[in-house]
Parts: sequence; C-alpha cells; structure tokens
Amino acid sequence: MKTTTKLRELLKANDIVLTPGVYDCLTARIAETVGFSAVKLLGNVTCGSMLGLPDLGLIGLNEMANHAKNVAAAVSIPVMVDADTGYSGGPLGIARTIKEFIRAGVAGIGMEDQVTPKKCALIPGGTPVVPIKEQVKKLQAAIEAKEDPDFVISARTDAESVNGLDDALKRIKAYEEVGADMVGVALPWVRKEGQRQRTLDTLKRVRDAVKIPVNCMFMDEAIAVGNVTLEEIKQMGFKMGGSNAVRYTVVKAVTEMLTVLKTDGSTKNYAHRLASLKEYEALVRLPEFLELEKRYAV
Repeated sequence: MKTTTKLRELLKANDIVLTPGVYDCLTARIAETVGFSAVKLLGNVTCGSMLGLPDLGLIGLNEMANHAKNVAAAVSIPVMVDADTGYSGGPLGIARTIKEFIRAGVAGIGMEDQVTPKKCALIPGGTPVVPIKEQVKKLQAAIEAKEDPDFVISARTDAESVNGLDDALKRIKAYEEVGADMVGVALPWVRKEGQRQRTLDTLKRVRDAVKIPVNCMFMDEAIAVGNVTLEEIKQMGFKMGGSNAVRYTVVKAVTEMLTVLKTDGSTKNYAHRLASLKEYEALVRLPEFLELEKRYAV
C-alpha cells in the first residue's frame, strides 16, 4: 500500500494519529521502531540541523524535497512534511512544490498562510498572514497539481495571532471548501501554563468549525503544561497531533554528553545514557545488509 493511502486510512480511523516531529532518517526510523504510525518532518528543526539557522524561511524547496526523499525512503510509515508557505509567493510555484514532494515519496505536506518569507510561529509578536483570497488560490493550485489523489494537503492558518480566532476559523472553513484534506490553527499560547479553559474552548471551536480532519498543533506541549489532556483531544475529534520534543531532546542530551566528554575526556560517566553499538547497528539495519551481502557473494 502506498504511504499516501496509509495516511488516508489513518485519518479515517477512530484514533488520533500522533506524529513526532523528526528531522532526519535516524529520528524517523527511531519513531517507526518504537511504534509510531506516521511522522512529521518539521521545517524548524530541519533548517536547524541542515543549515544551523533559525526558522525564518531560509530553507528552499530543493533542499527540503531532497531531504524529504531520503527520510521517506528510510521508513515504511507515512511522512508528512512541513512545507512552510510552499516556497513560493504564487500559485504556479506552489503547484511545482506539490509535484516535487509527491516525487519525493512523502505522504503529504502542511502549508501555512503566512507571508513570504515565513517565520516560526513561536517567535513573539504575531505572525503576519496573506489575504484569505490569495491563500485560497494557492491551495486551489496545490490541490489541482496532485498527481496522486491520496496525497494529503494540510492547510494551516497563523491568523489567530494577528487577526484573532474568528478570522482563523473563517480561513479554515475557506480552506476546507477549496478542497484541503486537513486543517490546523497555530495557537502558540497553548504551550504556556494557566491557559486550560481558554485552550479547551478554543480547541472545541476549531474542531467544530469544519468537517474534515483537524491537526491539533502543539498538542504535546499543551498536554505537558496541563492545559488539556490527550483523552480530551481525542474526545473532541482531532485526527492528528504533533510534538516538538525530538529537537529539544537532541539538543539537551547531546549537550550533556559532550560536556561530560570535554570535562572527563571520556563518556564513562554518561555510559548509562548511551545506546550500544549493537542497538545503533540494528537501527541502520546493518544485520540485514550483511545477510544480503552473504546471499550475493560469489
């Protein structure tokens, strides 16, 4: 079964699809190994890992599509890709973006209605968005460019931070009407403590605004600070929820290990946190390749 079809089936099922935000082949494969049914290749941490730069629209279509191709080939589960604003200011460029990601073998993309160049929604000060009619035309071009009808296009709005929730709801309704397969509303404040009732009320309004699947953005972080529970999100009917924890874990864990190595000249005092060589070799499928080598040996 194609991964695009797998993702469609997951979105039709009763349970929510938890998508950890990965950034390369190894993190995607780890997610698959521990049992996740899909992953999201995040633009933020991909830009950080590939370029060492912040999420300010500095990564391009070719860089992301080529990277996504490798990640998608490394796993058998569906890979969703954070495609920022589509890497283009116009519908014709958006159409090319869709075709490139389909050729890359990913199951779908998420596209934002921010102005170009975009910036991370977690940066304070609000996130400017394009006029709703402009974004509808971009989505129309994206949908009509799909060579695989099962390819999933998720339309995200960042309008709540600058125009308020009513405008954000108006936008996702328009994106549903033009043919988006899934929608989401960026709500960065749900990551802060003391927002429980506001979070519950807002998420319910978002979920009730459309009939198509809805992605619950910053889900893991909203749960972590006590603003909502996973069961509440499931009961509301959200179909997908994401997590940014992979990137934070890598920064913290690698920093700790390198600090020990620099201080002690050895990782002996960090050994309890390290995977074994055998575990690493299993992750990159070394035993499988050695067996293939034996089969083909002359």
